[in-house]
Amino acid sequence: MLKALLCKLNIQHDWHLEHAEDGSLYKRCQRCGKDDDRGGGGTGAGGAWAGPAGMG
Repeated sequence: MLKALLCKLNIQHDWHLEHAEDGSLYKRCQRCGKDDDRGGGGTGAGGAWAGPAGMG
C-alpha cells in the first residue's frame, strides 16, 4: 500500500525497461504504468531529485 501511495504522489516508481514498436527503449513503472518522461533507456535507478527549492 505504501509503494502504491509513493507512485501516486510521484515520489518513487518501479521503473523497468520496455521496448517500443520502433525498437527503441523506454522506462515504464510496473505498478502504475507511467512512462518516464526524462528520456533515455536508463537503468531503472532513481532520479536526480535533490529536494525542495530553498532547502540548504
